[in-house]
Order: sequence, then structure tokens, then C-alpha cells
Amino acid sequence: MRVGFVVSQFPLLSETFVISQMEGLLARGFEVGVICDTVMDTHPDRQREPLSSLIRNTRLWWSSARLQRAVDRLPYGLRYKVAALLDLRFGGKLNDYDVIIAHFGKNGARVARAKRMGRTRTPVVTIFHGYDVGVPFKDNKCREYADLFRNGDLHLTVNKVFRDMLIESGAEAKKVAVHRMGVDVTRIPYTPRTRTEGAVRFVSVCRLVEKKGIEFALRAFAHETLRGTDWRYDIIGGGPLTSELEALATKLGIRDRVTFAGSLPHDEVKRRLHDYHAFILPSITSRTGDMEGVPVALMEAMASGLPVISSYHSGIPELITDGETGFLAPERDHEALAARILQVIADPASCDRIVAAARAKIEADHDNAALDDRIAAILNDLARQRAGQ
Repeated sequence: MRVGFVVSQFPLLSETFVISQMEGLLARGFEVGVICDTVMDTHPDRQREPLSSLIRNTRLWWSSARLQRAVDRLPYGLRYKVAALLDLRFGGKLNDYDVIIAHFGKNGARVARAKRMGRTRTPVVTIFHGYDVGVPFKDNKCREYADLFRNGDLHLTVNKVFRDMLIESGAEAKKVAVHRMGVDVTRIPYTPRTRTEGAVRFVSVCRLVEKKGIEFALRAFAHETLRGTDWRYDIIGGGPLTSELEALATKLGIRDRVTFAGSLPHDEVKRRLHDYHAFILPSITSRTGDMEGVPVALMEAMASGLPVISSYHSGIPELITDGETGFLAPERDHEALAARILQVIADPASCDRIVAAARAKIEADHDNAALDDRIAAILNDLARQRAGQ
């Protein structure tokens, strides 16, 4: 079966879940192609298989990078209209596939418009991840998904929260299901951390954007509750808030204990996780409404044997139960976050039971092998339905 993935840019270092899903389908005998706006040349693994083969099987949505650049220079209102017309002009290439998987709502909507205009009849599965639900829901703009709700075949959300939001926004309940993202547990050795003399080492792995809540991690480490404790905090990842967060660490008087490591290849990140004692990601809903789904970085940390500290945000409580598989604090509450950090520092023995339960949670609900089997079954069902029609 031929499966076409519709994404905006490919391959992106921050979207490891897309590449992982492609690899899972390839391993199950599917043919995989990619339709995107931009082919990126910055991914560190682009020369390795199977990613290099996927890149060779990537096609530009509008068939021309020059055309894409020209449209990008147009004023916003005109750009949107021209882009919609070009989507229809080139929408016929969707017919080269038996099923389409569109990652993020915007890309699903593009395919749905092509279906409405009769350019394709290929079934489309749209996977919603975060900002594509939270931002339009906050702004009451989910009506922009009207074509998708009507002409899309299946809408998959990465958590229950987003499923409820899409249904409230007009999607038919029978077309919306939860399909979680996961990790390859066979590639993440489980190693409970042994505490020795010296600083307790904490790490965050994320893009430095508002919804990741790194501001509140820094404020928590600077809280008076942690005075006299020996800790270090490394932040792996880059983004638009890097300079602002570095300045905040300086202002809070903790800059000498915080390292901004920048972006690193995914395999290097997984190796480095074993150098730390705990993982922290206090995600928040941004001012624009942007939200997490269920961060894969948290799953990888839990699978590796790291105790994790996060927040009561979006689908994260579906992954972490406070005091059982990790630690949670209310969004933006740096004082409560500091108390969770202190618990990890002061009582490492209490983490032993928690990290074992966390690994079991990942193996049960977030193992890529089982999730890829499920998405393969979904695609086969859609293809059979199309053949029957």
C-alpha cells in the first residue's frame, strides 16, 4: 500500500514522531512518500537510511521551491488565496497514494479542500498534535476546519483533551479517536539513576518557546526552598526565547548553575539522558493558546529511568500520575515546582518505585511497535473501504 505523508517541512529535528511513524510503516511493508512545502537540509541524519530514502521520495506540494518562495513574499490575505488555488492546482498528486496521513490540522485541511473540489478521493487521516487545536480553539477559529470535519475520513488526536475540543468544535465524534505518540522502547535502555556525591543534575529537552514553561523551571530553581541544595540544570534545545531565558537566569542569580546546550541530534540527546538524575518540563498553555499534546521528550525520559517533573497541562496527566509515575505541579506555579524539585533532591529513594512504574507505563501505552501496528490496521481498513466504494 502507498501512504503519502503531508507535512509542512521535512525532515524536521523537532518532529521525530513523524519520521518514527514513517519508519514503522516502512518496516510493515508499506510504501511511503512525502508531500511538503519545503525540503530541509539541516537534519543531521539526512544521509542515513531510511531517512535518506524518505527524502528521495519527497515531492513539493506545488512542484517548485521557487513558486513557494514567490508566494511567501505576497501580502498575507493575497498569499492565503493564492496558496489555496495552488493547493487545488496540484492536489491531483494526492491520487498517487492509497491513503494520506496529514500531520497537523492545517495540512489535513489542505487535503480536505482538494477532496471537496473533486481533485482527489484519497482517504485522509489527520493527526492533531497541539497548537493546531489549542490556538484555533482559543480564538474560536476551529470553523476553519469545516472542510476537514466534513471531508476528512478520520481525525486522530494525541490525547483525550484534544479529542473533546475537536468534538466541541463540530467534528463528528465517530470520526475522532485518540492515537498516542510513542517511543521505541527497545532503543532506550532502562537505567535507574544511582546518586553519588556532588550536584543533582536536572535536564530539560525542548524547543525554547513559551509553552515549554522553562521560565518557571528557572524561577523554581531560584526559589528560596532550594537554597543550600547542590544542583545543576542543563537545557538542551534552541528557539526564539534562548536569549530571554539566559537573561532571566542571570537576573535570578543562577546563571552559573544553568547550561544552555543548544540543539543536539536526537541520538545524542538519548545518550545524554543517562548523565542526569531527573528530567523537568513544566509545560504551560501559552498566551496564544498553544498547548502540548503529550511531549515525546517526557516519554523518552520515563523510559530511560529518569524521574520526571512536569505540570497539570493538556494531556500530560494522561501520561504522568503525580506521585506514582512522576511528579506534577500546577501550571506556572514555580513554588510548587520547587517543592517537587526538592523532593527529588532530598529523597532519592522515593524515586525508585516511581521510575519503575514510569517505565511500565511507557511499555504499556506508548510503545511505538504497538502504536505502529494500530496505525497500520487503520490505514488498511480505510484502503479496503475505498476499494469497496
